[in-house]
Amino acid sequence: MKTAVANDKDVELALKGVRIPSCPDILMQLITELRAPGVSGKQISTLIGRDVGLAAVVVRSANSPLFGAARKLDSIDDAIRMLGFGSLTNIVQEAMLRNAIPDSSAALERFWDNSRYTAAASALLARRTGAVRAETAYTFGLFHDCGIPLLVKRFPDYKRILGVANQTTDRWFTAVEDEAFNTNHATIGYILARSWGLSEAITQAILCHHDYSVLAGDSGLDHEARALIAINVIGEYVAGTHLRTRQDAEWDKGRDAVACFLGMPLTDIEDLAEDVLLALESQRSAETA
Repeated sequence: MKTAVANDKDVELALKGVRIPSCPDILMQLITELRAPGVSGKQISTLIGRDVGLAAVVVRSANSPLFGAARKLDSIDDAIRMLGFGSLTNIVQEAMLRNAIPDSSAALERFWDNSRYTAAASALLARRTGAVRAETAYTFGLFHDCGIPLLVKRFPDYKRILGVANQTTDRWFTAVEDEAFNTNHATIGYILARSWGLSEAITQAILCHHDYSVLAGDSGLDHEARALIAINVIGEYVAGTHLRTRQDAEWDKGRDAVACFLGMPLTDIEDLAEDVLLALESQRSAETA
């Protein structure tokens, strides 16, 4: 099993000159507040209200069909009450991550779309299977590939290698990256996620998410981390189908291990993916109506 990058020397070797964006102060404060005993919506509302742009994102997200508000919400307080702390944290993390990796290219916009829909699909899958908390699955879906845009900025040839990795069927995705650059997006994403204070289960799952051998019971990886990886494999398949960007190599490599881990026949997994795809299509139709 792949082990965690543990010390400063390992981190320096893995980074290969990649710059990891610092965790925004407001996100660190939010995470601290949410983990404190007796946290109140008023405290969180005050914190978010200090950033006008972030406050607007939260209210706009709360009013989207994805969250199904019964009436139009105009205040941060109302938005927080409707969203709950878990969904609120996901919205803030997504906004902060996008701001931390600025790039207006069409390719990166497609990357963010894929991350967002993978996260949404993973949350739906988590609710339907009970394998992991929906909010945790969403966070993982959002962050699991966050090393990719950082490697795009660092290595001029990375997009070509990414294309090769997406089509490779006889090796793990990260093995292709390692061969070309002596590092990979899973390791870079793991380092970013740890520096941003994400949970141990999420960071370990990011590090290992292309190594489907960890889904076996004797892998030594925490059960929650393995559940996140399994759910994400289906989530990526659904998001790729939804956005018409699907790469079947990863699905082909991971689907049997996922079915075994979840204790479901592959046909049931495929039916579940179809149900979640229909739910995403319905949400998207509502957003554009």
